[in-house]
Amino acid sequence: MRFLHFARSLALAASLCVAAVPAAHAEDVGTLTPGKIVAGVDANNKPYSYIDNGKMTGFDVELIRAIAAKLGLSADFRAQDFAGLLPSVANQQIDLAAGSISITKERLKMVDFSEGYLTGLLSVATLPDSTISSDVASVKGKRIGVVQGTIEDTYSDSYLPGAQIVRFPNLNAGFLALRNKYIDGYFVDKTLVEGLQGKYPQMNIADKLDISAVNLPAGFPVHKGNVKLETALNKTLGELVADGTWMKLYLQFHPGYPKPADLPPYAMKSGT
Repeated sequence: MRFLHFARSLALAASLCVAAVPAAHAEDVGTLTPGKIVAGVDANNKPYSYIDNGKMTGFDVELIRAIAAKLGLSADFRAQDFAGLLPSVANQQIDLAAGSISITKERLKMVDFSEGYLTGLLSVATLPDSTISSDVASVKGKRIGVVQGTIEDTYSDSYLPGAQIVRFPNLNAGFLALRNKYIDGYFVDKTLVEGLQGKYPQMNIADKLDISAVNLPAGFPVHKGNVKLETALNKTLGELVADGTWMKLYLQFHPGYPKPADLPPYAMKSGT
């Protein structure tokens, strides 16, 4: 019995030692809570961050899980509207935010970013009877929805001159406005448009007007001056690109898309 008690005590001590390893490592990479990385996400942002069968998933979400695993951390996701993500990072309520958040000079005034891990296209989603075409001049005078705080919101005046911009707190609110014809078009990430097309095929959502956003890659925003976490993210992202994890996740959440010609890291181009 004494030996059994000793063995149990030894096993418990060993388990506590193992559990302590991630916590010590977490302090080294600058997370708010030892052993855990807390990420804020928009839960209605498919394919980047969304709930499927009660579980948070998506390209960004699974990429963060892979990063956390590499760093010996657990990953905790907190759902909130997109517009609140950067303030939550800046106020140190979360470690980072995710959901295809583009790196811009304006955002860099509030937070720092990891290196870019994704680039893409922006698109104006419309109903089939819309007069909006591939000519950007066709949006003049039209009511175009954007999600507040996104790059579509920030750059709507320059990308869509003459349009009347209508702002929404999240993707679903704008989609309902489009469905009810409160707006003429919805300016969002092209991948999100394709997600809506797949989810609501009966609506015949069109995306005739595409705008390149290659100068504005997405990165993970972190608290200003958190060099430890930024460095850890960049290093781990590089490892996930090298071992094929990034590509596997990209193809999983972008079915039908070709393999990207260039791999991360992506840099923000000057002047953006």
